[in-house]
Amino acid sequence: MRLNRRNTLIGLGTIVAGGGAALGTGAFSTVEADRNVDIETDGDGDALLELRIESETLSGDNENDVIEFALDNLNEDATTRFNDALVIGYNGDEDDVTYSIEIEMAETEEDILNTDGGAMYFEGDGPFDVTGSDEEDEISLDVVFDLRENDEGDIPGEITIIAESDESTE
Repeated sequence: MRLNRRNTLIGLGTIVAGGGAALGTGAFSTVEADRNVDIETDGDGDALLELRIESETLSGDNENDVIEFALDNLNEDATTRFNDALVIGYNGDEDDVTYSIEIEMAETEEDILNTDGGAMYFEGDGPFDVTGSDEEDEISLDVVFDLRENDEGDIPGEITIIAESDESTE
């Protein structure tokens, strides 16, 4: 076969078409991702702190007291906020006791309360304290999932809510 313009163009066209077929186009027709985060609570109905679900995006299970986020609707490269999703309140009978609240990832003990930048964090208006003398004293928290610089693998599978009494620091 002689090398001429026609044979060269046919050869280059074959190489490009074959490469595209072998490597694919990179296009896709559907994407599906399931994500779940479970938050477990003590289960003691007489616990000093009450964790209450205030959002339809969360569900609770009375048998094992798990608050679960169904995260099928999170957008990649976006921030998704669930406003006033979780309420922490005082449920004890002691007066004049204040509990400071912290929330951290169970695996790393990294603070995720009012600390943006992580894949999941909680936001609210501080101070993050509940007081025994005020029955209406509650903390209402937004749950935020930030997947702009993170991916679903960065969302913690378990978090820890810490309540420390002001009496324990004296």
